[in-house]
Amino acid sequence: MAAILVLVHPSDLFRNRHFMVTGLFDHWMAAGHRVLVHEGTTGLPDADIALLHVDTTIVPEAYLDALRRYPIVLNQATGDISKRRISEQLVGPDESYAGPVIVKTNANAGGVPEWLHQEVARASGRPMGPAVHPMLARYPVFASSSEVPVEMRRDPELVVERFLPERDEHGYYARHWIFFGPAERCNRVRGAEPVVKGADIEERIAVPVPDELRAWRKRLGFDYGKFDFVIHEGKPVLLDVNRTPAAPANLSDALRAGNAELAKGIDAFLGA
Repeated sequence: MAAILVLVHPSDLFRNRHFMVTGLFDHWMAAGHRVLVHEGTTGLPDADIALLHVDTTIVPEAYLDALRRYPIVLNQATGDISKRRISEQLVGPDESYAGPVIVKTNANAGGVPEWLHQEVARASGRPMGPAVHPMLARYPVFASSSEVPVEMRRDPELVVERFLPERDEHGYYARHWIFFGPAERCNRVRGAEPVVKGADIEERIAVPVPDELRAWRKRLGFDYGKFDFVIHEGKPVLLDVNRTPAAPANLSDALRAGNAELAKGIDAFLGA
């Protein structure tokens, strides 16, 4: 049986938040594995396999270096998940686009992880590092790039993307692909707003994963995580990637059962 290290940052507040990976721990331990959650890069324990689970858009280099000591490292290549790295629908600050556009933070999850890290550092008296990224609770949609305020277009911490929604007469859709190695689940959710968030979901159904998404995953080096995408005019559009997906505070029976299957994905890396 294996010792599984989950490497986190002290400012992630890992034990106080609902991360999806914690729903896999009981299944791993039931299979005879040991789970070691470690904060920071000093005093690292021995382990057979390590998972990078730092909740920031760009992982500090010290964490990537620290993981090199382990024989198997998951998500080692996911050190930068910024929109400028993963998006294929960016509109430059001086570029004109007549169709609808959406403004997002370059940082993942609306910039909230970076804000949290800075707040935790402030409260503990540690150095806070660079100024916090702007946060956006909702990503605004504009009729064209010319309607985006110039300060937003030129803010280096924001990005403008072509807005390519999946929608019909019933509403807007988003697709969420969650995977751990070969284990996976993919759902399409529906909501009334252009950006479908958890609280707004009106319907959830299982859907297949397009081959294009698998190619994106391979190119971005993800072993575990969550990809958000839509199908726009018959073509997949990748919206977001996440190495530290969150879990609902109150899991449904279906999602709880899905965690048991997702946890088995680690076997592929252990040669089981």
